[in-house]
Amino acid sequence: MVPDRYTLEKMALAHRQQLQREAEHERLLGALPGHSSHPLRHMAARLGIFLIALGIRLRQLEQPRTSLAVN
Repeated sequence: MVPDRYTLEKMALAHRQQLQREAEHERLLGALPGHSSHPLRHMAARLGIFLIALGIRLRQLEQPRTSLAVN
């Protein structure tokens, strides 16, 4: 079962907020001496991939569905 658009948007928003919290945490850790910024770049890449996938999924949901006729 595919969730409706409203539910997908709420799920996407919650996921995005979680990623932003994680990115902020990584940013704060990166400000500490001796900590690499590599995890922050990794999180940014994951966020970008997620947003691209979400955009593709939303475009697919917007397209009119064609039903298969059963003869």
